[in-house]
Amino acid sequence: MSDDVKELLGRANAQRREEEKPRREARYIYGGEARPSSTVGAATPRPNRRVTRRRFSTFNTILGLFGVAMIIVLYVNNILTINQLAGDVGKLQARLDAIQNVNASLRAEITRRSSWERIGRTATEQLGLVFPKEQPLGFTIDESTLRKVTNR
Repeated sequence: MSDDVKELLGRANAQRREEEKPRREARYIYGGEARPSSTVGAATPRPNRRVTRRRFSTFNTILGLFGVAMIIVLYVNNILTINQLAGDVGKLQARLDAIQNVNASLRAEITRRSSWERIGRTATEQLGLVFPKEQPLGFTIDESTLRKVTNR
């Protein structure tokens, strides 16, 4: 390798070693002088204040209460919606029953009015028709005659 590359590698290694060295951290006490930190990276308590750790975070508590409130609101909304839909189903069921009753009465009326006795009575009284005295005779048709009639 060339001398320039070796020099650059040497600088990089020296810089990396410098970064890996533990740094001294100056800690100040109220009204006092700087004291060096005993360990690097460890969270040491400050000697002038007592460290207290919170058991619950205020933000997390408020967030939890908000979540519970949202769940309660959604649950109550669900109950109200179900009650409204049940009422609508009841109204529609009553309407269906009424329509089915009207349909049944209309079917009975159709059956009554389409009976052969009533039709025969109406035909003789109002239209002056009479029942035949003798039975109608049967007759046969040739297929050639039928073709002539249908081909016209």
